[in-house]
Amino acid sequence: MSTPAENKAVVRRMIDELWNQQKLDVADELFSADATAPDLPQLPPGPMGTKIVAQMFLGAFPDLKMVIEDMVAEEDRVAVRFTETATHTGDFMGIPASGKPVKFTEMAFLTVKDGKITSSWYNVDMMSIMQQIGAIPGPGG
Repeated sequence: MSTPAENKAVVRRMIDELWNQQKLDVADELFSADATAPDLPQLPPGPMGTKIVAQMFLGAFPDLKMVIEDMVAEEDRVAVRFTETATHTGDFMGIPASGKPVKFTEMAFLTVKDGKITSSWYNVDMMSIMQQIGAIPGPGG
């Protein structure tokens, strides 16, 4: 069983290497073969599900950068709050590139066992993204 500090290091590596450096193959090292994302049940288990989500986001926002704002760990759970910035230069969920910059927040709750992420829940501020890229009206619009 890994320690909370070791679990935080796994999650920090996921954010730094997989997302910020766009090394998608690192998912094979960080996620267990049967890892689940219960809030995205349509994804395949294991590293492939993470790679699919990363390809979707990075295809639409290739300059995506994540900054960790808070991270706490207890036993096998890690909670992270981060801010993301990017430019919408590719198709995102059927919405053509707008060229607009975006800044949004996300929360992640992950279970880590023996150095591998076994489950992950993500809460992305999709409303903010959609407003910023012009897909839906913003406040007062």
